[in-house]
Amino acid sequence: MTKHLISYCAIDWYEDELRKNGLQLEKIIKDMGVDGIEQFIYTLDPKPNAYKDLTVGVHLHYWPYWMDFWLKKAKRLKMQFRNIRERNKYFKDAMSCDEWLSVIRRNIGAAVAQEPEYLVWHVSEANSEEIFTYEFNYSDREVLTASADVFNAVADEIPAHIPVLFENLWWPGLRLTDVRNVRYFFERIQRKNVGIMLDTGHLMNTNLRLKTEAEGADYVCKVYEKLNECKDLVRGVHLSCSLSGAYQRNFNHQIPSKLTPELVWEHVTSIDQHKPFQTKAAKQILDTIQPEYVVHEVGCESMLDLCAQLPIQLEACK
Repeated sequence: MTKHLISYCAIDWYEDELRKNGLQLEKIIKDMGVDGIEQFIYTLDPKPNAYKDLTVGVHLHYWPYWMDFWLKKAKRLKMQFRNIRERNKYFKDAMSCDEWLSVIRRNIGAAVAQEPEYLVWHVSEANSEEIFTYEFNYSDREVLTASADVFNAVADEIPAHIPVLFENLWWPGLRLTDVRNVRYFFERIQRKNVGIMLDTGHLMNTNLRLKTEAEGADYVCKVYEKLNECKDLVRGVHLSCSLSGAYQRNFNHQIPSKLTPELVWEHVTSIDQHKPFQTKAAKQILDTIQPEYVVHEVGCESMLDLCAQLPIQLEACK
């Protein structure tokens, strides 16, 4: 039976939102009729009483840009960070690849402490300039090779009974649009009990012609069917709607003169819209894939907004 979850991160912003509005996460879950949360855990140490009883899955920390660090491309690294302090902060004080692997291990430890049913691991790479120019330094195969190497180096930190579900993005890496690359990646994974967390919004971002939810659902289902024998790897779905083709076609593919975190966030969220499905397109996707887990990744301005948006998608799944 499919478990329906909502994504949540126990950071100050979310926690303050709950307190400010007199809300309790437990009550939201009960009122929505979902089974729990997929918790984003970006810390390196376990947090006591951090919704352990509600947590079904855990999304591990994700570094959008990391290949230059892993491959020791010092000149390219210097171009991305203003100083060594900024770089250290980004990689959580890791000064070498071995130290970064230790950071990842600690993050895994914090996640496993929640006793989740599964973990989610992003497979992608793009720096803050490439996401504007779309001129990527690394190919899908290069990102997949390096991602497998990083994962294999820390996989023994994960208890054997916990599956790791690799998530697709629309940047170079695991896009899911070419089954040959999917096979290539999983052939290099040296751990059993792995699979795919298929993110519908991320997949829709790879097709700039999509204009409607119906077109988006048809595309997701067609890509899924073309995975052939790899379809069995898909165990979960991150469900949201993203119809950003017009934006991706029309924005100025130039590096902004002042590249701020706020500008990067605005750009990324304009592409990856995280809107709730409002039609039976959502049900079509779930009926086709029949996942074990559905995580409703709906974007929101506040927790009250989330409570208003979630029922729209939940109803569309029925």
